[in-house]
Parts: sequence; C-alpha cells; structure tokens
Amino acid sequence: MPLTRSDIPDLLLPGLKTEFETAFRAELEDGLAEKIATVINTSRPVQKYPWLGAAPPMREFIDERRPAGLSAFSVTIEDKVFESTIAVDRRAMEDDQLGLIRVRVRDLAHRVSQHRHQIVVETLNQGNSLIGFDGKPLFATDHPIGSGTASNSSSAALSAASLQEAISAMMTFTDDSGTPMGIMPDTLVVGPNRMWQALELVESRVVVDKGGGSGRAQTPYMNALQGRLKVAVSPFIRNEFADRWYVLDTRRPIRAVILQQREDVPVEFSALEAGSGSESAWMRDRYHYGVRARYNTGLGLWQAAYAGAVS
Repeated sequence: MPLTRSDIPDLLLPGLKTEFETAFRAELEDGLAEKIATVINTSRPVQKYPWLGAAPPMREFIDERRPAGLSAFSVTIEDKVFESTIAVDRRAMEDDQLGLIRVRVRDLAHRVSQHRHQIVVETLNQGNSLIGFDGKPLFATDHPIGSGTASNSSSAALSAASLQEAISAMMTFTDDSGTPMGIMPDTLVVGPNRMWQALELVESRVVVDKGGGSGRAQTPYMNALQGRLKVAVSPFIRNEFADRWYVLDTRRPIRAVILQQREDVPVEFSALEAGSGSESAWMRDRYHYGVRARYNTGLGLWQAAYAGAVS
C-alpha cells in the first residue's frame, strides 16, 4: 500500500524524538544550571536531605570511629511538573516544511535547558529568604558555626574590594569543629547589568589607578583578580536583583543549590496524537508536540556561595 501525506505524522514522530534528545543532550553539556548547581537524581516525588552539613574532617584512627550525626535541620525538595507545547499546522507537513519543524523541536530542547537555568538562578535570587539546612537563609550574616557565626552576605556593590572580601571570607569558612572546609571560589555570577564590570574586574590584566588629582599621575598595576574567577552571566538576575552578584565554589560535590530531577521519569518528548485522524488534526488542522519534565530546586551548602548587593 503506497504511503500518503496523512502518514507523515506517524513517520515523523520517531525522528523528532531523536532530534529533541540530541539537542537536549547538547544543551545540558553547556547549560549554566549544570555548571553551578549540584544535580541529584531521585526516584521519589519528595526527597529529604538531612545530610547536608559538612562531612567531618579526617583524624588519626587511634581508638574508634567518631561518626558525625545528621544535621538538626534538613532541606526537603518536592518535584514539580513542567511542560512546553508547540502546535504545527498540518499544511506545513503536507508542504514538506519539515526542516522548520525540526528547528522548533530543537528550540523546545533549548527552552527546557533555559528553564532549569532560570529556576537555579532564581533560587540564588531568593537566597536571603529561603531557609537552608542550618535553619538560616542561604545568604545570612549569622550562620552558626561551632560557638560562633559566619557571614556569606553583604550589602556591598560589586567592586574589586568587595570581591576580594567575599573570596577571603569563603576561604576561611570552617565546619562545626573549626576545621577549614577548603572552599575555593571559582565562579562569579552576575546579570546583564553588571556583566561588563564583572569581566573587567576578573579578566583585565592591568588595573589603572584613576585617582589623579593634585598632579598625581595615573598608575597601572597588576590585577590580582585576573583569572581568579570565571564569569557566568544570567539574564534571570534582573529587576530588583539586577545589581546582585554571587561568588560560588562549583567544584565541590555539594554546591549552594541542588537541582533535583527524576531519574525514573526522564524529560519526555511526545505528540498529542499521531495520524491525520487525531482530534486536533480533524478539528483544528494542527498537530501538537510537547515536552514534559519533573524537577525542582532546593538549597545545598551555604558555605559554597556568597552574595553581594543584598538589600
């Protein structure tokens, strides 16, 4: 029996699924969410994390092991369901505009990656109100450590001095026993509003003292921040957070933000119904393709992040 144009939707769907999966894998390799958040796979709709306190330091084994208990506080993350759907005119298939349809499917993959990026950054933006595993907001001036407190939040605007202060503070964070945690900040996250300033601060080889005045000459000197941090720019640092900046340690197994995703419910690309006899094709002369995913974000290790320009 010869093929007809009404067979196209059935034949096209497997290829579009492959197109989506290939594009989505490529998006994840370069996605900001995967670079700054800890991605955890789970098979539960609600996952509790009572273990987020720092692991105890190594000690000489001279008597018996001394296991550290779980934190008195914990973080619970409940996954959410997200979707995005496109409508394709039946005529586009009949007129062999399959290349344009594939472009729209690849854009769906981009949208999923961007949404993961968005919710991770928005978690940072809300970090001075979301409560972490120690009973304090992610960004606070009084995180309890042993018998004292530590701060990973500042109202200072982005500058060389405030960046140096943030880096130095993070490197001195200790665990409850007073042992330095070895935090090594490596990433500066800013919005478009502070992008050029951030690049100048951490990538310029030379800084020029523009003080001048009273006959004083401008003096160039080596930039101590050069190469110290990678700059990541997010369009989701905006509105009231437009001047906010974050210094992160993204090399630790547990980072400041957790992106929890369902390993048993992968990101799914599917069609409403296949074939020209579907209700959508019959009633509206359209086919619908969409993506569905279950994931959410929560707070991780506060010591792995520092926020500036917090009002």
